Amino acid sequence: MSLYSSYIAYVIILVGSAIIACLLLFRIWALRATPGAYGLMISVACVAEWSLTYAMEIIRTDMAEKIFWAKMEYIGIPFVAVGIFIFAMYFSGRGAWLTFPRLILLLTPALLGFLLALTNESHHQIWTNIRFTNDLPFGPLDVTHGVGLLILTAYLYILILLAMISFLQIAIRGQGLYSYQAGIMLAGMLFPWAANIIYISGLSPFPSIDLTPLALTFANVAISVSFLRYRFMDIQPVAHSSVFNAMKDGVIVLDYKERIADINPVGTYIFQDTGNLLGREICTLLPKWDDWRSANPMGEINQEIAFELGTDKLTFSLRTTSLFDQNGKRNGRVLLISDITELKQAQEQSMEASRLKTQLLASVGHDLRAPLGAIIGYAEMMHDGTLGNVTEEQEKASSEILDSANQLLSFINNLVGQAQIETGKIVLREFPFDVEEILGPLMSTLNFHAHKKGLLFTQYIEPGLPPKIVGDQFWLRQIVLNLVNNAVKFTEKGSVDVRFLRQDESHWAIQVADTGVGIPVEAQKRVFEAFEQVQSPEMIKQAGFGLGLSIVAKLASIMNGTIELESEVNRGTKFTVVLPLKVPVPLR
Repeated sequence: MSLYSSYIAYVIILVGSAIIACLLLFRIWALRATPGAYGLMISVACVAEWSLTYAMEIIRTDMAEKIFWAKMEYIGIPFVAVGIFIFAMYFSGRGAWLTFPRLILLLTPALLGFLLALTNESHHQIWTNIRFTNDLPFGPLDVTHGVGLLILTAYLYILILLAMISFLQIAIRGQGLYSYQAGIMLAGMLFPWAANIIYISGLSPFPSIDLTPLALTFANVAISVSFLRYRFMDIQPVAHSSVFNAMKDGVIVLDYKERIADINPVGTYIFQDTGNLLGREICTLLPKWDDWRSANPMGEINQEIAFELGTDKLTFSLRTTSLFDQNGKRNGRVLLISDITELKQAQEQSMEASRLKTQLLASVGHDLRAPLGAIIGYAEMMHDGTLGNVTEEQEKASSEILDSANQLLSFINNLVGQAQIETGKIVLREFPFDVEEILGPLMSTLNFHAHKKGLLFTQYIEPGLPPKIVGDQFWLRQIVLNLVNNAVKFTEKGSVDVRFLRQDESHWAIQVADTGVGIPVEAQKRVFEAFEQVQSPEMIKQAGFGLGLSIVAKLASIMNGTIELESEVNRGTKFTVVLPLKVPVPLR
C-alpha cells in the first residue's frame, strides 16, 4: 500500500473514531448524573475533537492550514487524560478529593499546554521544527517536539498512570462483577500507552502518523462499555466493596439470566460451597427457585429457607429486589439472605408463653368466678336483709364487699375475655332477643355502682328499633358492662346514659355517654389497645388493667361493627358501637 493510500485509510479511521466517540458521548449523557460520568464525557469529547482535527491536519496541503489544525488538536489532547483521571477518582470512591481548587490546579497544566500550542511561534516549546513528511503536502506534519510538550506529556502520563493504579486496585481487591469491570477498564488503558510510546519514539511503521487518538478511542470504548453495561449499583466500587463485604446478611447479585454475578463472604459461608459460585445459576443453590419465581412472576420473592451449618439448623429469610435497565426492563436481581433463627425461636417461645398464659387465665378465671359468685350472692343477701336485720355498719360493710367483689369479677371476666380473643376461641351464638334483655341482668349491678357514687344512671331505647334483633346476648352484655363500668369509674358527678339507637336502615348502635373527666385527643387512639391506660392524675388512681375498651373494640370487630369515640377533657366521653342490624326472618 502506498503512503498516500495509508494516509487516506487513516483519515477514514480517524473519522470513524470520532463518530464512535460521539455515539459514546450520547449514550453517557443519559447517565450524566452518575458520579464521575462528566470526567468520562470530557475524555470522550476530547478524543472526538482530536480525531477530527488530526484528520484535517492530514488532508490539508497548505502548511499554514496544517499548523492551524495541529494547534486545534490541543483543545483535546491535554484534557483527555484529565477526564480519565476524574472518572477514575470517582470510580474508586475518591471523588470527594476533587474539590474545586484542586480541579483548577488539575486543569491548569492542560490549559497551559493549549496556550503554548497556540503561541508556539514565539517560544517553540511544543514544536521546535515543523515540516512536510517526506516533502509531501498531503499527510501529517513531521515535527520535532520541544521541552514544553515533553513536560506536558509527562504530566498526562502521570494522570493516566494514577488512573490505571486505581483500576488495578479495584481489580485486585474487588469481587466478582466489579473486579471484572475494573479489569476491562485497566486493559483498555494499555492502548494509549503503547500508541503514544510508538509515536514519541519514532518506531511507528507509518512515518509521522500518531496512533494515540485511535488508541484512546479503544480505551474510552472499554471504559464506557464497562461503565454502561455493568452498573448494577450506582455506588462506587470501593464503597460497594466496603459495604458489600461488611454486611452481616448474605447478598447475591444475579444477572438477567439469573446467574450469580457477585456474592459477599456471608453468602458464600451460608451456602458452604468451596467452589467458584460466580457464573452459576441460582437454581443450583436453591432448588425451589423456579417454583418461587412462578408463584411471583411480576413481584418479588419472600421466602423462609433452612440450612444445616455444621451441627446447627438455621433459618433464613430470603428477599429479592429487581434491578432494571434504562428501559425499565428487569436485568437482574439482588438477593438478601438474613439469619432469623433467633427471631423464629423467640416467636415460638412467645407463642408458647401466650398459650400457657391463656391456659392460666382460663383456669384462674374458672376457679375464681365460682367462689366470687358465692361471695357476691351472700353479700347481696346480707345487704338486702334477707339473712336478718342488719345494722348501719353491716350494711356499709356489705356494700364495700359487693363493690370490691364486682370489680374483681369484672377484672377476671376481662382477662378471660382477652385470652379468648387472642386465641380466636370466641364463637358468636346469635339468636333473636329483645334489646331490653341486654340490660336486664346487669341493671342491679350497674345501678349499684352508679348509686354508690351519686350518679344518675339512665337508659333509652329508640322506638324505631325492631322488636327483635339477632345477635349474641352474652357478648353484647359484655360490651355494655365494660362501657358503663368505664363510664362510672371515670365520672365523679353527673350522669351515665345508655342508649340503644337505630343508626340507619342496616345498622343499630349501643351508645354510652358520661359527664366524666374525658380523654385527651393525643390519647384517644391508644385507649383501644390492650393493657393501655391514659396517663393522667384522674385516671391513674383508678384500678384496672386497661382491657375493657380493648375487648369492646375487638368484640365490635368480630361482630363486623365499629366503635366511635367522642370526648373532651372535663366535659365527658361518648362511645358508640355501631353493629349490623339483623332481624329474625319471619316463619312462613
